[in-house]
Amino acid sequence: DRGHREDVGGRTMTNRIFRYEVPVDGQWHALLGHANPLHVACRNNGIVEFWAWERSMDRYPIEYRVYGTGESVDDLCDYLGTALSPNGQLVWHLMRRS
Repeated sequence: DRGHREDVGGRTMTNRIFRYEVPVDGQWHALLGHANPLHVACRNNGIVEFWAWERSMDRYPIEYRVYGTGESVDDLCDYLGTALSPNGQLVWHLMRRS
């Protein structure tokens, strides 16, 4: 449960790091969260993944998309990170819709 609170040493802790996946398919994908990525990677062809530190239980849908190097990029998006494909031949760029 991503809204779980945990007592550790007398302190209530709600911060967690989660992994998300965004397909490399030229489409926007809505994911529930609110944080900026800590790290972006591509361990499997066709999927870019990122890890985000969720510091709040307030989460809402955010749209993400993966663009390839040289591809036209939507003007209304923010750059979040870059990842190499597993074979190193392709470079993917994770964007968030503004």
